[in-house]
Amino acid sequence: ALYPHKTARANMEFALKLRRMPRSERDERVQAAARQLGIEDLLDRRPAQMSGGQQQRVALGRALVREPACFLFDEPLSNLDAKLRTHMRGELKELHRTVATTSIYVTHDQEEAMTLGDRVVVMRDGVIQQVGPPLEIYRRPVNRFVAGFIGAPAMNFIEGTVDSDGTALVVNGDLRLLLPERQTPGRQLALGIRPQHLEPVAEGSPGSVPVTVRFSEPLGEETDLTLDGPGGIELLARLRLDVQPPAGEPMALGFQSDMVHLFDHASGERVN
Repeated sequence: ALYPHKTARANMEFALKLRRMPRSERDERVQAAARQLGIEDLLDRRPAQMSGGQQQRVALGRALVREPACFLFDEPLSNLDAKLRTHMRGELKELHRTVATTSIYVTHDQEEAMTLGDRVVVMRDGVIQQVGPPLEIYRRPVNRFVAGFIGAPAMNFIEGTVDSDGTALVVNGDLRLLLPERQTPGRQLALGIRPQHLEPVAEGSPGSVPVTVRFSEPLGEETDLTLDGPGGIELLARLRLDVQPPAGEPMALGFQSDMVHLFDHASGERVN
């Protein structure tokens, strides 16, 4: 959102001109911001002569020179390609560290929220669901919505009923998944497990889930597997495999018990 007919320098100092700030002070602020953002050689260029990332830096500089009490970012990287977005994310983090000005950053990209935020606010339909440090929200989501929203790939959910002993979740009548702690018998729960916390186990192991590979996506040292389980269950697992299992191959998966999340079926609230 730069003025296309103005140079980077003119764009950055425009708000200062409106304040009738003396030229010497304007120049000083623009030069300081340009140094900070590494755009000193761009000051005499117009937006059409700059790349998307360079334009983004100029826009940041325009905000910096005003020395605001707070920065408001509304998805500032959404129009950049993936590589440039990652690079600019690092620059924003470094900028926040050096300027030390409170910043409120709105994004639908949860990776941006996790990497940039000191505190993350997860909202749904305008209502705050959870506030906390990124890792706390990742490890202890307060409800099913937050659990499914934060984390990539997204968390798996398996719905079932707690057995009469309160020690296992019965799924589709016959599959029994061991619970990390005793629950109220007969209660309807959704068990959540992240793809990274599934692991191959011997077939028939207690609490394991028999699955069949639908397709696999090699990522290098890891492989994402989309799996079909009993009763129509679909799971995504991210496993440390350097091979690509063929479609139709059977296997069994176990859960890392300390990584299991339990949510009430009706309310979606966390219960463990």
